[in-house]
Amino acid sequence: GINAEYGVIQLVILMFVWMITAFIYYGFNFSWFALSSSIYTSYLFAAVGEAIAYIVMIFPLDYLGRKITLVIVFFGGCTTFIVAHISYDINGVITVENLSYLFGNMFNAAGFGAIYLITMELAPTSHRGKMLGYCSFAARIGSFCGPQASLLFAWSKTGTLIIFSVLACLAGLLLSATSRYKGQTYT
Repeated sequence: GINAEYGVIQLVILMFVWMITAFIYYGFNFSWFALSSSIYTSYLFAAVGEAIAYIVMIFPLDYLGRKITLVIVFFGGCTTFIVAHISYDINGVITVENLSYLFGNMFNAAGFGAIYLITMELAPTSHRGKMLGYCSFAARIGSFCGPQASLLFAWSKTGTLIIFSVLACLAGLLLSATSRYKGQTYT
């Protein structure tokens, strides 16, 4: 069997990942007005990004697995937040910054949707409800603090994107430290 310490470590890691995921998801989604000159273009990018993310995530989750897919998603989000600093006009309408926000939103939505799956996979059956409840509680903290990030955009768009990038990278690193539960019992 495995000891309770293993379960507590997994729980704490997942709680931090849920909190980070909700913080970035809500912080980014409540900040679209500050990311572009046109609020309508910004929210169009947000809607398109989320729709694409939920559809596209089906394939990597099936073929790569949940953990690898989520680690890739978080590191992809980290990368897009860094690339968003590039000010280059592609064709007069779309900029590298806008495309970075689109892909960042896709990675955010994909991570937010898939985090439920990995939480259920990493917990033994007898503890899944409790683990999901604790993680959901941690996500509420992140979802409460996330919209406050829109206030950070008024202070510094670059600083806020760096915070999002560091948090996304941290979530990817934390998830890579988890291991799958393989039928052992807690002692």
